[in-house]
Amino acid sequence: MPSLVIPTPPGFRFWPSLTGHGWCDLLPYTLDEAARTLYRVHQFNDGAVVRLVISGTPEQHITVAVEGVRGKLSAAREAEVEAVIRWCFDLDRDMSGFYAVVAAHPRYQWVAQVGAGRLLSSPTVWEDLAKTLMTTNTTWNMTQQMVARLTALGDPYAGGGQAFPPPERIASLPLDALNTAIRAGYRGAYLHELAQRIHSGEIDVESWRDPAISSPDLYKRIKALKGFGDYAAGNLMRLMGHFDRLATDTECRAAYAALNGGQPASNDAEIAAYYEPFGAWRGLVQWMDVMESWFAEMESP
Repeated sequence: MPSLVIPTPPGFRFWPSLTGHGWCDLLPYTLDEAARTLYRVHQFNDGAVVRLVISGTPEQHITVAVEGVRGKLSAAREAEVEAVIRWCFDLDRDMSGFYAVVAAHPRYQWVAQVGAGRLLSSPTVWEDLAKTLMTTNTTWNMTQQMVARLTALGDPYAGGGQAFPPPERIASLPLDALNTAIRAGYRGAYLHELAQRIHSGEIDVESWRDPAISSPDLYKRIKALKGFGDYAAGNLMRLMGHFDRLATDTECRAAYAALNGGQPASNDAEIAAYYEPFGAWRGLVQWMDVMESWFAEMESP
């Protein structure tokens, strides 16, 4: 089974980066907490479906074994694996500005100590959009079920599981068939339209990765999609490395109340005012508040 080691930036920690966002619990990712290993059924650009076995080294680099491939990886496949891992773990982002901001606030000095801050994303903007849509107005358990049914529409891996379906696969299905398969309520129609717009070339969501696109422009593009309100757009912005927007939902409101002595905010404007001093990093600081108890549990003996 071929494997490769991908160097990581100084200060990177594998496990907090992997588990700092819920995507690790959504197919085609699967997580083995005991082994601290992440699995992903992945479809190469050449169409082959494999399984990536992703773990950390003692030096906090990332090692990836590729199941389902005989012999060595081709240069193209090796480059693809590295590009996928670098994007999904946000390895090319300079986080020093974020750590400087949180270090200036006694309440958030734990963030750098834990090594939190990087958020696991998907290899494509399309997948992140689809999964984010499945988180709106529902429970996490229902999100997991909807994403599992959606993933089941992808190409199979011989060892079990499916790769995430590309937009053209979803666009090719009649809406009724899609709704029957994924049972996602109103989200099915929004997902179908999104897939059709991507497949037809009307929108190129993968180009949204371009760092030259400003945060206001990106936010406007996301909000123009059906089903993407302030929460969904803010969540996707975080996954794409734009942290200047909040994504306030029930969990965020509960986290704010906890840090406010148990007193809920009178409205979301109060929450926004609290995070305003964190500037371009406010959305990530908000997410750290949501995840603080998880990180504390993870770090405890």
